[in-house]
Amino acid sequence: MQISCLPHIFEAILWDEINEEYSKCTFDNGSVLFELQKKNSVHWECLALKKSKEELKKLKCEILNNIIQERQNKSKQKAVLKTERDRLAVKEQIDFENKEHQLIQSIRDEEKEKVLKELSTWKTKTEIIHDEKKVNKNNKDIFSTNEPIKIYEIENEPTECINQLPSPRNFKTIEINFTPRHFTTPSRESTKADEEEWLKKQTAARRAAGFVEEDLRPEEHDPEWCLQKGNTFMTELNYIGAVSAYSHGIKLSPKMAVLYLNRSKAQVQMKNYHKAVEDATTALELLVPAVEGNVVWRAEAYYNRGKALVELNTAHLAIDELRLALTLAPDRAHLYGPELQRAMDLAPVHEQALNKSRELDLSNAPTVWCK
Repeated sequence: MQISCLPHIFEAILWDEINEEYSKCTFDNGSVLFELQKKNSVHWECLALKKSKEELKKLKCEILNNIIQERQNKSKQKAVLKTERDRLAVKEQIDFENKEHQLIQSIRDEEKEKVLKELSTWKTKTEIIHDEKKVNKNNKDIFSTNEPIKIYEIENEPTECINQLPSPRNFKTIEINFTPRHFTTPSRESTKADEEEWLKKQTAARRAAGFVEEDLRPEEHDPEWCLQKGNTFMTELNYIGAVSAYSHGIKLSPKMAVLYLNRSKAQVQMKNYHKAVEDATTALELLVPAVEGNVVWRAEAYYNRGKALVELNTAHLAIDELRLALTLAPDRAHLYGPELQRAMDLAPVHEQALNKSRELDLSNAPTVWCK
């Protein structure tokens, strides 16, 4: 077991093995809380193993080698599982496309056969009508006299022919899926080089801040790891790196309230007050139900939101937020109290300025005479 908080390092070899998957370490207000689960149900004589320095050094090397070997095995297993999943996904996609193609082909053949059948029926009926007209004409030529010929028009005959036309084809819906882009504007060949350059600069800026998603190892794509990394950046006053770490953790686990809470604190330090209010609000929405276990986090969220509202010149809206924070965590009165007093002092000024900005200025309005 080892923890580092520069310039201090704490290290201890435990008396017996623990279950790493169910054990965790939590940082809170300059203190570290370990929650360890025993691997074997035996009584420990003490927390740390008491042996000579050489024996502890040798045992430490063996433990590190075992840990490295286990992680390598896990990485290999993950790679094998990922390859198998990709292979199955490709196979399922091919099967799905084949079935869809067969369905489309069957629908096309059915429609084609239906149209050909209707066309053949219509053609047959048309030929019969034409033959009947030809026979009637020949009979008139054979039995003709000098009497005038009377011609009668059949009104229903064209209607019958029109009714034999094939019915229109059925329509189908085509779904169109667009390729995802980092930009809201359409893709253009003339701006492709500028967009790629902008993306490279953004990646370089994140890498300079100490955190970039593309550089993470597979085992580091974990929201808990991102939370600890962001907390480390906060202690080092690297707020840009902290925001990047918390944001990546939110992508991995969007329901983890503490990531939004800590990111709101970093946003306040960076003077992104609107984003700080949004993150604190999201954290409060996720911290439900309101129980004793999350009272400290809820107090911190109200405090971050109240502090951001003060900086946005709306101190009259921040008073209730800071009072709630002080009510939930009275032991932090030394931190929340001065900010509450500052909000109460600035509230009349901010409220008066807001009301004045809402008033309609008619000093330079033109005079209108009505007759």
